[in-house]
Amino acid sequence: MTKVIADEPIQVSLLTWMVNSLGTTYLVLLPAAALLSIVLALAVVIRGRGPMAAAMLILVVPMPLMIGCYAALHGVINAFQILAVSGTAPKPSDIATVVVVSLLPPFVGLLLMTPAYTVATIGTFVRSLTEKTVHGE
Repeated sequence: MTKVIADEPIQVSLLTWMVNSLGTTYLVLLPAAALLSIVLALAVVIRGRGPMAAAMLILVVPMPLMIGCYAALHGVINAFQILAVSGTAPKPSDIATVVVVSLLPPFVGLLLMTPAYTVATIGTFVRSLTEKTVHGE
């Protein structure tokens, strides 16, 4: 018979922890923004012309990172809410958990932004090599 210690942390896998930390909202929004970012970057690289295509890429590519930054701000607000609501001093582990959870979405957003950035970079490079000059040379 084994004894269960009440203060012992529960062991979970890193993937399970990440999924639980992101929450349902950001677990859906971040991959959806990444997919939309990749599709729009491909469309702009294939169909876009001129300086507006570059402006569109600058707008579209960092979409997952911006959602991750919003989620971080949301997490920090939750951390301050824990401080404000608790009548006594909250445990440092509670605050640390909320801070770590608030730092995870920008990291995931940065990882999910990388494929769209790669598509945009390689696409514009290839296009610059294959595009005809304006003066017909």
